[in-house]
Amino acid sequence: MISLVVLLRLPLCVGAGYALSRVLGSVGMVDTAAYGYLTTALLGLGLYGATSTIPRAARSDARLIVSVVTVGVVLKVLLIGCLLALIFRDPVYFLLAGIIAQIDPLSVAALLKNSPMSRRARSLLIAWSSFDDPVTVLATLVLLAVLPSMAISGTNHAGLMADAGFGTLAADLVVNGALVVAAWTFARTIRHRRSGHDRLIIGAVGVVYAVAVWRFLMFGLAVAGLFLRPRSLAWGRWVDRAVQAALLAAAVLLGVLLGGADIDLAAGISLGAAAFAAQILVGLLLTRGLQPTDRVYLSLSQQNGITSIVLALTFQPIVPSAVGVVGVAIAAINILHFACNRAIARFPRLMLAVAGRIGGEEAPEPVTRSAG
Repeated sequence: MISLVVLLRLPLCVGAGYALSRVLGSVGMVDTAAYGYLTTALLGLGLYGATSTIPRAARSDARLIVSVVTVGVVLKVLLIGCLLALIFRDPVYFLLAGIIAQIDPLSVAALLKNSPMSRRARSLLIAWSSFDDPVTVLATLVLLAVLPSMAISGTNHAGLMADAGFGTLAADLVVNGALVVAAWTFARTIRHRRSGHDRLIIGAVGVVYAVAVWRFLMFGLAVAGLFLRPRSLAWGRWVDRAVQAALLAAAVLLGVLLGGADIDLAAGISLGAAAFAAQILVGLLLTRGLQPTDRVYLSLSQQNGITSIVLALTFQPIVPSAVGVVGVAIAAINILHFACNRAIARFPRLMLAVAGRIGGEEAPEPVTRSAG
């Protein structure tokens, strides 16, 4: 079981930031250059940490992984965005849907420690939660290019969003691609070195990270995490600690902004419930070849953490409602996740009944060749 301290540390950090904001205030913070670089740096840490820890065994399910992080993310954004845009009559909810659509890899790592899922399903969920982060970031950038063409009347974010466009997005994708090619070429060049390999890779990670934060090349940084990996096992532990620290820092910053934000409980709870329901629908739709019990747990795997928090912080200057809505949505999603998964684990008959209704295939796990 996850300790009470681990379970409560995120809300405690948000509460600490909220209390700090009530004492010192947070007016004008989002308009500073330092705020932009800080949120980008936190987002970059989360994205690199997510993709650099994808297990190599996940390659055996590459087709399914690609479908859930592309088709799955798009479907979730459309389902959430369409529903809430119709309810609240504001297409900005498509952007909020993009912010909340991914699954948090840190929460997944904690969940899998005592999960009854099969090895195949565990590997799939790790890869899913890791690589849907950069896809979500790309989706939000596309939405920023699309939304200005819509009629966004009566909102104070319309003018700010008008600067985005497909030309800028295309140019950013080209620069991201150049960063990936440069990083991959360097990694291939030194791959056979026995001495100094890890130092060179770590140096390359530092350079790529700095450039990505400077130019907001988040997608390129995330892709680079697939192959810019030192051989030392200690590196993974250091990255995990850095991401954990970034998560707590982002939670404090979220609390600071919540202290001066207009918190919309109705919109936030609706966004959270819609995101959890969308994960159930998409999870069941795209995992038909897996065992029934695995399908149940994968469909109830929606959790949100660092990427959603930092994206809300990043887009707060553009969408002033982002923090007040997304903060509530994250809390609602994590409460739903805890309640539903606890119910399934506590009542085996409920699990059997649900698994029997959704069906699936009792297919054997794919056999992976050993390194020898």
